[in-house]
Amino acid sequence: MPAGRRARTRAAKELREILAGDLLPSLCDPVRIAIVEWLTLHGRSDIATIASAFPQDRSVVSRHLGLLRRAGVLRQEKVGRHVYFELDGPAVLARLEAILGRFREAVVRCCPPEGEPSGPTGTLRRRKAT
Repeated sequence: MPAGRRARTRAAKELREILAGDLLPSLCDPVRIAIVEWLTLHGRSDIATIASAFPQDRSVVSRHLGLLRRAGVLRQEKVGRHVYFELDGPAVLARLEAILGRFREAVVRCCPPEGEPSGPTGTLRRRKAT
């Protein structure tokens, strides 16, 4: 396999791993987006308080909270019989920055800027006329 092809294959694998990770998909559901927005507005809250703000059943909201926690979007703390959730902003930023860094590395291998050779034939990338 030619070196250029290997680099593009590695880039494709890297992009697939980035996009298939748990963070980005966790933020692609309207209910989870609404939960993140609600927690941003209201801050640390227990499950009962969060669930009361949504039309979905408490068990559904609880599953969404668990998924967001496992994805690193939320922090969870148990105090007595209550479980509290809050947005973990620093962790989300760190993960997004890491994703962006990995994405940049992959793009360098697969997607040269306009005017540079693209692909094995050496043809130049040109912008489509609008």
